[in-house]
Amino acid sequence: MSTLEANKAVARRYFYEVFNKADMETLEAICSPDFVFYLPTHTEPFKGVDGYKGLVQMLVGCFPDIHFAVEDMISEGDMVLTRWTARGTHTGIPFPTVLGDVPAVGNPFEIEGMTWHKIVDGKIAEVFANEDGLGLVTQLGRALFPGTAPMIPKPTPVETCKAVAKRYYDELLNQKKATHVEDILTPDFVLHLPTLKDPVRGIAAMKHYLADLHKAFPDLHYTVDREIVDDKEVAVRYSMTGTHKGEFMGIAATGKAVKDAGNDIFHFDDGKISAIWGSNDAMGVLHQLGAIA
Repeated sequence: MSTLEANKAVARRYFYEVFNKADMETLEAICSPDFVFYLPTHTEPFKGVDGYKGLVQMLVGCFPDIHFAVEDMISEGDMVLTRWTARGTHTGIPFPTVLGDVPAVGNPFEIEGMTWHKIVDGKIAEVFANEDGLGLVTQLGRALFPGTAPMIPKPTPVETCKAVAKRYYDELLNQKKATHVEDILTPDFVLHLPTLKDPVRGIAAMKHYLADLHKAFPDLHYTVDREIVDDKEVAVRYSMTGTHKGEFMGIAATGKAVKDAGNDIFHFDDGKISAIWGSNDAMGVLHQLGAIA
């Protein structure tokens, strides 16, 4: 492994093990003794592993389900810059801010941020981070300006979640009702798929994505095989069939019938789908099309 890739691996452990798993042994293993963490919202940096443990424990104490996802990572020399998304639910202790503590009322949050890691001899020496603190505290329920309401995603009843997810497959995918996109998806909707270089963001982009998918497979049909739902998300196991009549992933039409099986997780905001995280058997589909042996 090259030094740059090794540095990226250390940065990933920082997010996936230290924060997502609250693994203090990993924190001690990947940070130098004189480690320093800088955050604009704190006047003084966190110094040393022991000082930083308090921050990690505070975040986990506030948000027991906190989860960081690495969205982008760039490395050069001894520096790694990571763009990340953090999600969680405020069900624990009050969240401390420069504006005072925000008590837990069970609100979910989703924010983005960027973090610089300086890695020396395989260990993190310095961290400079910026996060969407404004978005975080408003989603947690703290109104920042007089006369304004906090920007909190409105909860969606379980039965509504299930019905809207069903409409996604029935109306948008199977029936090609592009005019229903605005009724089903939020304006800032995001579709995440491993086969896409970048997520599909927004209504217009999703309409274009669906149009291309239906050109590739005009008889596309999805069947929901399994579904589970909690108070915030819907998870679906589906099967898909279609006939390859147009370009797909750079492959010209072959006329071959394909089948696939995959999974989708739906996030909701005020009765509409705000995000979908999907996974499917792309390699199997390409093999059926004869694109790979």
